[in-house]
Amino acid sequence: MTPSTALTPSTEALALAVDALHDTMVSQLSALVAAPSLSGAEQPAAAVLEAQMQALGLDCERILLDSRLIQDSPLFSCPCDPDNGRYNLLARHLPPAGTPRGRSVLFNGHLDVVPTGPDSLWHSPPFQPRVEGDWLYGRGAGDMKGGLICTLIALQALRSLGLQPAGVVGFNAVLDEENTGNGTLSTVHALTNTLAKARLTDFDAVIIPEPFGETLMAAQVGVSWLFVTLTGRPAHVAYMGSGLNPIEAGMALVAELKVMEAEWNAPERRHPAFADVAHPLNFNLGTIEGGEWNSSVPCTCTLGLRCSYFPGVDADAALADISQRLRAKAQALNPALQIEISARGHRSPGCVYNLEHPAMQALAQAHTQVNGQAPTRLACTATTDGRHFSLATDLPVTNYGPVARHIHGIDESVSLSSMKRVSQTLARFMVDWCGVLPWQA
Repeated sequence: MTPSTALTPSTEALALAVDALHDTMVSQLSALVAAPSLSGAEQPAAAVLEAQMQALGLDCERILLDSRLIQDSPLFSCPCDPDNGRYNLLARHLPPAGTPRGRSVLFNGHLDVVPTGPDSLWHSPPFQPRVEGDWLYGRGAGDMKGGLICTLIALQALRSLGLQPAGVVGFNAVLDEENTGNGTLSTVHALTNTLAKARLTDFDAVIIPEPFGETLMAAQVGVSWLFVTLTGRPAHVAYMGSGLNPIEAGMALVAELKVMEAEWNAPERRHPAFADVAHPLNFNLGTIEGGEWNSSVPCTCTLGLRCSYFPGVDADAALADISQRLRAKAQALNPALQIEISARGHRSPGCVYNLEHPAMQALAQAHTQVNGQAPTRLACTATTDGRHFSLATDLPVTNYGPVARHIHGIDESVSLSSMKRVSQTLARFMVDWCGVLPWQA
């Protein structure tokens, strides 16, 4: 039974309610940004967010990251960090017992952030939040702590109007999104196997407030990480002709990967969802380690690679193709060059989202009401945790979050005005999708 629409607030009322929470939004996001939460060490941010959720009276639960429980899942990625007792936070708004229940939604977002690079390149320290004009700066402000705070502001806006969602609303803050996705996979496993207080069947839709500029994500590529270790032949630099330089060989392998990248991006090989994307697949040399001494031909070199592929391509098949290409190039360079290829971190298939589902249509309509125009659909050249819901559950899912700048870069920031629009849209969505009831503190 869907609750009555008699309590439905106007779009203008929601906008005013969100505007009134501006200082709260900045304060909550600043506290979260100030809590460093690099992948593998997210607990300072988890503690801050847990306190914020408890202050809202939400039913909070910690879901332990236990790789042993999920290692047999086809969506499991080889961990980059030990579990170390780290946990996701799953908080829930529960409507009063005995009231008509509306439909439900799960907001899912990650707490972990990527390394900052040298602090000296930032205009202010990366974990010292700074507001300048419309932008709040700091590592993780955009990707994606701003989106997490939008979900809480949306709930608080409804409460300020004397309303609450008539359905269950979940707030799932997860670990390890930036390197494996195993955090969200742990929550999906817990909800599926009733290891949590909530169950997957408690939810009718999933929204991930990633910072993709208020677009609705229609598809995303698959992503895998590879680590390629080359072993050459060390020698004194005076006799470098007798040596075999694995760093120079590594550069040749990267050049070969760029050729392969161009081949995979050819128009005739495009997935239909990416037909209009200029360069959907990207192969990236993210790290390089090698050498022992400036005056020696080095012995080893290790390349850290990120490669992507289209939805429908099996991750193992993509890795096999890439590995074969690398081994062949190494053999052609010098048969004495040794090559070892290992995978840890992302091993993520691509996926296509069903934006025609009623829940996703309700989100699109909410955006239209707030912004006066329909949202753009995005075929994303990165991966997100949406794949876990798209490929492992029957729940409709998309990514929808605020405008951000320089994510993974220097002086990362999020637009406060965009956060307000996203908060209004999510509040509108809860009104239309979940229904509303009178709020009683």
